[in-house]
Amino acid sequence: MDNSEVTKRISEIMMFPLAAKSLNVLSELGIADHLLSHSLAIDELARRCEVDATILMNTLKVANVFGFFSIADNGLIGNNDSSLLLTSTNPDSMRHFCQLFGDEYYQAYQGMLNTCQTSESGFKHIYQQTLYQYLEQNPPRSLVYNLAMRDFSRPVGLALSKTCADIFEQAHSVLDIGGGSGVIASQLVKAFPHLSASVLDRADVCEQCTPYLDACDNIDMIPGDFFQFIPSGYDVLVLKNVLHNWNNESCQRILKLIHASLGEGKLLVIEPLVESEETSPRLVFNALFQSVICEDGTYQRSDADMRALLAQCGLSLVSCAKLPTGHTVLEAIKSNH
Repeated sequence: MDNSEVTKRISEIMMFPLAAKSLNVLSELGIADHLLSHSLAIDELARRCEVDATILMNTLKVANVFGFFSIADNGLIGNNDSSLLLTSTNPDSMRHFCQLFGDEYYQAYQGMLNTCQTSESGFKHIYQQTLYQYLEQNPPRSLVYNLAMRDFSRPVGLALSKTCADIFEQAHSVLDIGGGSGVIASQLVKAFPHLSASVLDRADVCEQCTPYLDACDNIDMIPGDFFQFIPSGYDVLVLKNVLHNWNNESCQRILKLIHASLGEGKLLVIEPLVESEETSPRLVFNALFQSVICEDGTYQRSDADMRALLAQCGLSLVSCAKLPTGHTVLEAIKSNH
């Protein structure tokens, strides 16, 4: 690759933040929702959103470069298959995901230099508080976060129900620790109607997310702090995308409480593990994301790291499986069983 190609590549990479921010802004404005029934002229769309028509068109053109929305020769703007995932009502919606990643997380990335220099959270450096402290103080954005995690977790729940079907078929009860909106629990109950499921999360999360549970789901929301107490008596404990938010010391606190409550049940740890030779863009990006957004001193973990962490907390690995989402499922039990 000659210097002109490298220069072009550098220019493209440095402009990528505009692509992310464009999807974020279009999601915040609810553009896809406005276009759900029919296409609109740019002037009418801008009027409905109370924004500048020229700048809105340019924002749409950036999104269109990456395959979102349709822009007709006559100026009519419409949805396409990709932008339909930015609508609020789509069962596979990613609207809230774009709102979160293009706002709070986007701002926090400005703390990346400090993270490189100190290993401290970039989010905390920019916001002067941790992510979860920020969410507790900002209920509207907390709801966006919880719904974004719902967007992000939906395909994981579906894959988990298929990959670990034998475990859930033999179980009667499941506790999703830090399960937020309950989307994982909901998908498990739908796939295995005999299951009863509970979700343990902060009181404010339970209050916000209860309305998003399907009325037919056999799911209980349990307000609580998984650093303080984890209910016992469940056949399966699910810990999905929790440990990667915390450094090793905090993870040990969580896992030791799980050990105390596990009895003869099983623990399923679901994490995006990253090996040193990893080349998947999604996992490589996630490795850096963990250190910038999450708790001070948080790094990506490999399979060996997770095995060691489990062993330190009295848990033995029984099996390990890969999900098509890029996550790894580690099945563990108490070492003395």
